[in-house]
Amino acid sequence: MEASKLKEILEQHQLWVSTKGKQGERANLTDANLTGANLYDANLRDANLTRAILTGADLYRAILRGADLRGANLSGADLTGADLTGANLTGANLTGAGANLRGANLSYANLEGADLEGADLEGANLRGAILPDISWIIPGCLAQLNEIRYGFYLEKEGKSANFIQDSLGFFIQDNVEEKTFDIMVGDRIIRNIPDWVKYSGMKQVAAVIV
Repeated sequence: MEASKLKEILEQHQLWVSTKGKQGERANLTDANLTGANLYDANLRDANLTRAILTGADLYRAILRGADLRGANLSGADLTGADLTGANLTGANLTGAGANLRGANLSYANLEGADLEGADLEGANLRGAILPDISWIIPGCLAQLNEIRYGFYLEKEGKSANFIQDSLGFFIQDNVEEKTFDIMVGDRIIRNIPDWVKYSGMKQVAAVIV
């Protein structure tokens, strides 16, 4: 998208936000190609960014509160300090594919209340980020792994591993120092899973004491 067109959309959206919809127009950037776009400190509150391509975009401190980012590609984007409160980062189509946040910088971003079901957070930087409530993730909790798509390397076993979609597993324990956790899927214990997986579609089914 041309910079001049994007600027116009942002200005109209800012007016729409500030007048509570009485003036201006809500930003509709569905399927927009915003690769590498400069959206530093931009106000995209409640904007429609469904399936938008934001690869490598500068979204430093951007306001994306309540934004529709279903199926958006944010891989490698700089979202440092961004406000993603209540944003929708779930699937946007029948495949259920969520937002692509692989390698994105989400340090100190606010993701409180954001819906990350199915989002791909592999390699994302979540340092200091405010994340959705996962207080239910405790040892002995039965968890469902919804639409998780990721791979990680198990150094101790010398191979890569993946979860099967929509599988059930018992959350066994946190490995705080290693920033990993262990879970039992069927009769197999999978150890040293990176902590970011907790924010990538895992949902509680029921609390079970084991």
